[in-house]
Amino acid sequence: MKRILGALALAMLPGVALAQTDPVEQDRLYVSDPAACQLLETKGVSAFEDLDFTTLSFEQGIQSLEFHCNFFDVKTKPGNAFTLVSAVCETPGENYPDMFSIGRYNDDTIQVTSMSDSMFSLLSDGEGAGEAEENPLPLGVTLYHRCENLSELPR
Repeated sequence: MKRILGALALAMLPGVALAQTDPVEQDRLYVSDPAACQLLETKGVSAFEDLDFTTLSFEQGIQSLEFHCNFFDVKTKPGNAFTLVSAVCETPGENYPDMFSIGRYNDDTIQVTSMSDSMFSLLSDGEGAGEAEENPLPLGVTLYHRCENLSELPR
């Protein structure tokens, strides 16, 4: 009986692994706050004045009011659930290179890990510790939610 259960468990493993390797949909628009989807539909670019959020599209990179990351190289590998993106990010008065790991978090959410943000958080000597307590995700990780309702912006 143990052998049958063991064989059955091993037979199920490849199916589980394959289900987790679905690539991120690169033709969609993602936002850091789900409420931004509706605001973008009704107010367009003015939505950034009403809510503090960032957008991510593989064509336009990551954008907010005073922050932008241009994606230069987007790499995927067959059988791997993650996308590797090299970018140059800009804030007023500075720019820096960054690298992102992007993968599925659930059906309509992706997890984006910034190498620069992760490194800055390690070097910050505990600054922002209150933020870490409120956010269960590791520092440098942002969840982006797929917008389904947009009529004129990228899907």
